[in-house]
Amino acid sequence: MSKRLFAVLLAVLLAAFAATGLAADPLSKEIENTYDYEDETIKIHIDQWHWAFKSTDLRFFVAHVETASPEQLQTAFAAEEYTKKEVEATSAIAERHDAMLAINGDYYNFKDSIGLIIRNGVLYRDKDTTRDQMLVMKDGSFVPLPIGTYTPGGGEQLLVDGAVQSFSFGPLLVMDGAVKELPKKYFISTKAVQREPRTAIGWVDGTHYVVIVADGRRKDWSDKGMTMPELAQVFVEEGCQIAYNLDGGGSATLVFNGERLNRLSGSRERNVSDIIYFTK
Repeated sequence: MSKRLFAVLLAVLLAAFAATGLAADPLSKEIENTYDYEDETIKIHIDQWHWAFKSTDLRFFVAHVETASPEQLQTAFAAEEYTKKEVEATSAIAERHDAMLAINGDYYNFKDSIGLIIRNGVLYRDKDTTRDQMLVMKDGSFVPLPIGTYTPGGGEQLLVDGAVQSFSFGPLLVMDGAVKELPKKYFISTKAVQREPRTAIGWVDGTHYVVIVADGRRKDWSDKGMTMPELAQVFVEEGCQIAYNLDGGGSATLVFNGERLNRLSGSRERNVSDIIYFTK
């Protein structure tokens, strides 16, 4: 084999390997901390993971939330208002709603001219989008709306069918219990294989959910963050049938029982337009 042909084949193999986002297996994986809460209406178990790679560290939180009622999964707006003007810290909105566990949402007002926005059973926006979307139904189940499967104008019928929440950030990470092929190009500026702080939510069954928040851009803690393929694989390993990516980066925030658990990528909490939370 010529040196030129070998170099070409090697480049192709490396590109294919890198495309999985898992080009380097962790040298070690360990749970550093756990957090628990349980009463008659809700059970929460959180593992704080540390993955050590050769050249970087990754720390992320995996929270299993089991509720007695699907109505315990709620959303809330900054300033309690659907508007492009208002933003608040995730922890501030969570405190106002007595949230047991809260994460930043999909930043619905980052783009106010696209997507389907249903929150707590109210239809606020019903427009076209080039993103994957996702519904939460009255029974607590998740329904994926991949790119191209939703026709604007159908929001009122979705309410009749039992939709109580919708999210329009994405992409979808897991469908039917398997990692979903990620689009080659998505609306966010970073590539799927790039390490970033992440926030995402998944559904196991019934009213059993999984939330993942990955830290990033914190030297000697979680240097860069998590790739989307890694994120999707963890959701599969945790038993999720569907999982969906939310706003991440500087927005990635996890609040548990009034305490922020994760380390932010910036010096303070980024103000966001909305949160997803679980209540007693």
